[in-house]
Parts: sequence; structure tokens; C-alpha cells
Amino acid sequence: MDIDTKGGVVEQEILRDLFDISKEEIERFVKEEEKSVVLDFEKIKNYLDPETLDLLLNEPENFFKQLSIYFTERLQRQTIVRIKNLPPELRYIRIRDVRSEHKDKLIQIEGIIKISSEVRPYIVKTKYMHEECGGEFWIENTDFIIKKPTKCPVCGGTKPRFIEEGHETIDIQRLFIEEPADQIEKGEQPAQITIMLKQDLCEPKMERKTLPGVRIKVFGILKELRSMNFKALLELYVDAVYIETVDKDIEDIQISIEDENKIKELAKSGDILNLIAQSIAAGLYGKQYDHIKKAITLQLVSGGKRRSGVDERKNLHILLVGDPGVGKSKLLRYIASIAPKSKYVVGITASSVGLTASVRKDEILKGGWVLEAGALVLTSGGIVCIDELDKLDIEEMQSLHEAMEQQTITIDKANIHATLRTEASILAAANPKFGRWDNMKGIVDQINLPPTIINRFDLIFVLIDEPNEQQDEAIVSEIIKGIQEEERPALDKELIRKYIIYAKKIEPTWTNNALEIVKQFYKELRSRSSRESIPITARQLMSIIRLSEASAKIRLSPVVTEDDVNLAKELLIYSLREVGINPETNKLDIDIIMSGISSTQRQKLSKITDIIRDLQKDFPDGVPLSEILNESKKYNFEENRVKEVIDKLLKDGYLYETGPQKYKVV
Repeated sequence: MDIDTKGGVVEQEILRDLFDISKEEIERFVKEEEKSVVLDFEKIKNYLDPETLDLLLNEPENFFKQLSIYFTERLQRQTIVRIKNLPPELRYIRIRDVRSEHKDKLIQIEGIIKISSEVRPYIVKTKYMHEECGGEFWIENTDFIIKKPTKCPVCGGTKPRFIEEGHETIDIQRLFIEEPADQIEKGEQPAQITIMLKQDLCEPKMERKTLPGVRIKVFGILKELRSMNFKALLELYVDAVYIETVDKDIEDIQISIEDENKIKELAKSGDILNLIAQSIAAGLYGKQYDHIKKAITLQLVSGGKRRSGVDERKNLHILLVGDPGVGKSKLLRYIASIAPKSKYVVGITASSVGLTASVRKDEILKGGWVLEAGALVLTSGGIVCIDELDKLDIEEMQSLHEAMEQQTITIDKANIHATLRTEASILAAANPKFGRWDNMKGIVDQINLPPTIINRFDLIFVLIDEPNEQQDEAIVSEIIKGIQEEERPALDKELIRKYIIYAKKIEPTWTNNALEIVKQFYKELRSRSSRESIPITARQLMSIIRLSEASAKIRLSPVVTEDDVNLAKELLIYSLREVGINPETNKLDIDIIMSGISSTQRQKLSKITDIIRDLQKDFPDGVPLSEILNESKKYNFEENRVKEVIDKLLKDGYLYETGPQKYKVV
């Protein structure tokens, strides 16, 4: 006997077969007290005739309703039937290709969760009592709108009143997903769509699958929702039948055999790092870009797999600072265009949610909250290019701390508790506070970034616009050449992108010789430490390890060699010499990057604080500047330096003024 429903009908024999071959799923459903039986398409496909398969694809709501009724009757327990493991050929489409023609049909889409709402109760039907006849009846709600009765189905009356007596609810959760990077063609913006999860798809055990940043495959029915503002305009959303995590990252993207052969040939050239570096933003010329482009090439493939308990981060962070107009923004935009998974954001327009993650009120599910992912979460496994990093607000800057080092974002707000992955590399650019870079000042004094953020970058490069006759001649010649004929880099973008994807899959091991060089380099620099300067810390040691591994990966080498370590050393020392030189001693001093104050400055700060504290005994109303300067001469401190130190102590709150040029220690 067939079940009487509107639309197509699933034959009783097929219903029985589907039930009989789903013993494992039914046993799990009963044993674990689940709310749904999830059928595996691979198991049931041979029992679906063409008519039933057509019903599944084109009348899915009717199909699942019939299955749920049959399973409920057989199991004598309310049962929802779902389906998983559908093959791609069964209406798998990109989010951007979803159209109104797919309405009410079963579709498959894939995307990365951008927004995840709270789980909220949704009224599916309401019970009413007709005041005149006392008749009771239920009305089902559709399109998230409560339908009011206009006529009593018991007596047919329309007056006087219909009294609401109760309602039946289910759990509902809204996801907002966007297209993954590997589905986006050149120049396209990622398309987005809303997913509605209902009933057991919202249970706590599903939480891992619904966190922002997670890549999911959705099997669902495309439905329409009338826009609140425009009654004729419809919003499309997917009513999910089943969702599953894909856990597909850049490393999982398939490379054709032809591409693989091309990549291996390039690696054999022996100069692949220079070849890729020269192809990156070929319109930017000058010696100062040589090291920068090499470093960014290594950043694109990142370091090797991290060992638990040693260092959780394998991604490299690079900061570019310097004069306006030297091409920092152009370089960032180019990297965002060739990286397999990337986002380009501008600090002045980015909010903390734009970079990390945030919790805010849900405008669709009124009264609820949503967890929204930012660029670092959405591009986990890729690279985020942040232009004008120095323009970020303090609150947004603070949100970067955990994301850069621990590679996670912890959210604990509005009853939402979550830890999101932010395993993305950061390539950032910042401008000097006063327009031009001053070699006589430290980096912390020149850019509006806290030392705690600055020292999380593995490499920092300074770009200075200095007149140089030989270099200027080379630059202008290249620009004119580019005008006269089309600029053709050594490698095109698509080939670079595929090479990066291939190289990222390699996990090189270390040779004993390479490890020994790292060890000796670290020990040698540390041995130069003195009261005046500390040249290197464990942070820089980990940077060398990451850079060395990236160098091996770009060569497609299974091992890290001495040459890889030497390249890493060269890049690190070049970077430190640009931003970590103590101008007073002309030596490397990592304190300048770590805290914004050189070791010699710190000693002066401490000494002048002691001088003022001692003089306070004789000047209880505040120590005059002249007395401080006289006392400082005993230690050979220059007058201008002493005044600079006093200004810094005032700014940092260690001193306060009691009168004109009179000071006391806090």
C-alpha cells in the first residue's frame, strides 16, 4: 500500500527495502537514542528506481516526509529520516550558481562558515481554540511567520475570537557560509548563502561542525524567504537535510599530473626561490625588494609540521614598514591575488570581527546572538594581507595577540564559548607616524603599533625612498620598458599558485648538520649578550627554524640542509639590522623590538628614576630639572638624552610634574 501524500509517491516495496538495508543506522538510532536515522546513499542507491531518485531530487520534502512516516510506524517512535554521502553528480553546485530554478529541490553546496547563530526555539505549529464553539485545532507556520486563523475548521465560523492555547517548537540555528577559495575564479568575490539547521542538526554534539571557519558540505532543500523590507523580493536559503565537515584545505587541492611534472622541472632548476621571487609583483624594482620577495615566497609555503610542546606555530608573519609610495600596498595586493587562500584587508576600515571573530546580535533570529568569523579564521591555512596595520584601533590590535602566536581565537561572550582556529600567515604593512622613516629612531617610536604586536613578526623589513642614481636609472628603465611592451614575469600567477599548493604538502625532516648550524648560530649570538644589548631570543630561534623548513619546502626537498639554514640566517640578520640596531652602541639589540626600549635606554631610565628618587629627600615639593641635569653629569649622560628620558618617564606614568620643570617619582 502506498502512502497518500501530495506529489509523487514512494512505493511500499521501496520503503520496505530502504528500511531493511538500514539495520546498522536503525540500531544506532535506537541504542544511542538519536532523533534521526541517517541513510547512506551508497548503500541505498541500488534500491532507488529512476522515479524515486527523481522524487528525491525534485520533491525532497515529500520524499523525506514519506520515509519519516514509514520509519516512525515501523519503529513506533517519532523518527526523522536524513541522507548523506550523495555523489557530486547529484546536483552539486557552487553557491554563486544557486538560482530560483533550484527552489524546493535538493542541492549540494560547500562553503566555509562565516556566521554561526545561537540555537533558538522555533514555533512550527500553534494550537487555537474557537471561543464560539470550543473547537480546538492546530495551524502550521511557514516561512518563519505565525499564521493567524480566520476560520474555524470545526464549525466553519469566523467569529468572535480564536484563543491561542499552546504551541509546538523545534530547535533552529542559522549558519552563513561563503564560497571556499578553491571555488573562486580570478577576480570573483566569494558568494554567500544562509543555511538553516533544525531539530537534531542543532544538538550539542554538532557544535564542532558549526563553528565559524569550519568548511562544510550541505545537503538541503533550497527555499525562499520573503524580504522584510521588499515584499516582492525573496531571499533564498538552504533548509539543511544533513551537513558534514569537509576538512579540506589548500594541501588537499588536487594537482594534475601535467602540472606536477611542470612543478618538478621548475624545482630541478636549482634557482626556484629566485625565480618565484622575481615573478612576484614584477613591477616593483630595487635592491631593497630582493630580500623581501624571497621572504614572502617562503611565507607562502610556511614552515613544517609543528611538534606538540615545542611550538604550535608553523606560519610566518612578515611586517613591511617605511615611506609612503614605495609599493607596499601593491605588493600586498599582488600576494593576495596569487596565494591559494587569502584575504586583503585595510586597517583603517577593518574591525576586530573583520580580522578575528566577534559576537553580535542576530538581526534575523531576533533576540539571539551570532558568532561571526573574520579574515584570520576564514583563511586559516592561507595568508591574510593587512594594509595600514598601524591604523587599527587598540581594541582590534589586542585581538591579534592570541591569533598571531597561539593561532586561535577564544570567544567567551553572550553565552557563546568557542575556540576558533586562525592558522593563517600575516603579511602586514605600516607607515611611519611622521611620514618618513628615521634611521636614528627605533621602530616602536616610529609606527603606531605596540611592542607586543611588533615582536610577534618573524621578519620586519624597512622600505626607504632614498635617491640613488644607479637604482633610479634601473627603475625608470624597467617602467619605460613595461610601457613599451607587455610585462611578462618569469612565472605566471596560476603556475606560482599551483607550485605553492604542491610545496605546502611537503613536511621536511632535519639533518644533523643543519640542526648543529642552528644551535651554533643561536649560541654564538647569545654569547655576545651584555649589559648593553641582547641580540637574540628564543622567538628568533623559532623564526630561523620556520624559515629553514620553508626554504626546504620551496625546493621540494624532504630534508632541511645547511643551505636552508644559511638562507634563514641571512634573512633574519638582514631584518634585525634594519630594525634591531641600538643607535647608541651600533649593536644588535632585540629589546628594541621586544619592548620598544633598548638595553642602554632601559638602564638610563632606571638610573634617572633613581637620581630623582634620591633628590626627592632634599626637594619634597618636586625636583627641579636643573638639579637632575647636574646630577646626571656624574654619569656622563648628555643633557638632551636626559630630557628625552624624562619625557618618556612622564608619558609612561613613572613621573609626574609638581610644577614647571619639577618632577617626582610616582
